[in-house]
Amino acid sequence: MRTITGRRTEIMEVAAAMFAERGIGATTVREIGESAGVLSGSLYHHFSSKDEIVREVLADFMDQIERAFSAVAAASTSPEETVRGLVRATLECIDSHPHATRIYQRDRAYLRKHGLLDAIDTKSRAVRRHWRTAIDAGIASGDFRAEVPGDVFYRSLRDTLWATMHWPNRASWSTEEFADLMASMFLGGFRAGS
Repeated sequence: MRTITGRRTEIMEVAAAMFAERGIGATTVREIGESAGVLSGSLYHHFSSKDEIVREVLADFMDQIERAFSAVAAASTSPEETVRGLVRATLECIDSHPHATRIYQRDRAYLRKHGLLDAIDTKSRAVRRHWRTAIDAGIASGDFRAEVPGDVFYRSLRDTLWATMHWPNRASWSTEEFADLMASMFLGGFRAGS
């Protein structure tokens, strides 16, 4: 017999796959129930709405990213090591949560319209803070170029990393190899004296 928590997790996984494939708006509670083997009425025993499922999927996703980034920051000894670690952690999170990544990237208009970004805003700011702390420390220490605005570097690197989920040749490299490639490419132009 499945526990309520286990069943809830299973429903979230099924729903996340459907949201990623079809989009949140195009997926109904009834379809989620059918795919999860639960009557739609029974699904409401676990979640009050489709949006609650989305909120929990994204909250779990952001929690994982924030935990991974905190671990990187705690273990790193230099701004460059931190940035490299954050690149790797980002790619690992994309790999381990492909459905949540796709929902977060593809359905921003739905998430914004339904107030679902508000629930993860605090975690999102914490994630951003890890990046900016490392980047700003590197600029302050002279390791990174001061003439390149930290926010421009951060946004360029962040957006490129998230976009790689759509790259057809991304699977040609291991996550570690690809992280090294991306970090080297971006840091090569940001390192002082470049």
